[in-house]
Amino acid sequence: MKPTIQFNEKRSRDHRDSHWGSAFPKTDYSFQAGSVANGRGRGFGACRPSFRAISQEYFENEAPRNFASEAALFVVIVMTAALPIINSASALVHLVRSFATL
Repeated sequence: MKPTIQFNEKRSRDHRDSHWGSAFPKTDYSFQAGSVANGRGRGFGACRPSFRAISQEYFENEAPRNFASEAALFVVIVMTAALPIINSASALVHLVRSFATL
């Protein structure tokens, strides 16, 4: 049960009477929390699957379908990154050989 808020109407619009009443609403502070019927502190409603069950379902059903396409894309990315690295290593080898002959 929430606290009850009561608004007071101003009796007159005269500014001299404003110091007699509070500008804030009066609140009933006799708050009592409602008891939970089952006493376990869990929410009412349908149980949700656990995170483990969700991830297990993903790895059983969805992951195998996407694995082949993701693996092919990974190979393309690795090859794209590997070619400049191999070319730079080859250039370094030629640079070292040219300095060795001097």
